[in-house]
Amino acid sequence: MTLLTIISNVCRRVGEPVPNVVITSTDPTVQQMLSFANEVGTELMKTGDWRKLRKSQVFTTLNQEIQTGMVPTDLGYWIDESAWNRSARRPLWGPVSVQQWQAWKAFQTFPVMDVWFMEGDNILVQPIPEAGETFAFGYISNLWCKSAGGTGQSEWLADTDTGVLSERLMTLGILYMYLEARGMAEAAAALRYDEQVRQELAQDSPRSTHSFSGGDSWWGRRPGIVIPEGDWRV
Repeated sequence: MTLLTIISNVCRRVGEPVPNVVITSTDPTVQQMLSFANEVGTELMKTGDWRKLRKSQVFTTLNQEIQTGMVPTDLGYWIDESAWNRSARRPLWGPVSVQQWQAWKAFQTFPVMDVWFMEGDNILVQPIPEAGETFAFGYISNLWCKSAGGTGQSEWLADTDTGVLSERLMTLGILYMYLEARGMAEAAAALRYDEQVRQELAQDSPRSTHSFSGGDSWWGRRPGIVIPEGDWRV
């Protein structure tokens, strides 16, 4: 479904004339819907851990504290606790707070394990890594739509662009924002949009099983000899 199709579907629902173009349209209503479409796309990207937006940033370290330019240009937001030193096969602890980092800098003492801190667009690492180590972390990309040629984008640029995230959700989001802007009854549309976002996000990826009893829910599915839990007479 293209941007033109999404906007056309919304127009049909609210009784507005269906446009032939969106990006180059001079119709104030169409331009307003384009603005809503960009807002909904960014809002959805920030809502949760969407499978289609997950990426890994893998980089080679420099022999210095500041790992310049290691933050991806399409960073939407970080996936917590996903940073690893793949060369040493151990996690990167952080990001630490400004207070903790400044205290370490003042005393010139750092933990033995790798720790990291964010300053601007740079990643700062201590102890200073050797050149050539492989570090990696997971993040959510801000490229929630794409061109007809498949190039990722963080906003709609052409009528032929398509959504990376659910175009159905984008349609519902634009509809809700249109009704709200016009002072019309938008409560039901807003509720439906919110419910559908939560539902699609919950079903977006397979989920692991967690036991509230503290047991290992995977014991029966691991390879090898499986002995059921319990007391056994010998």
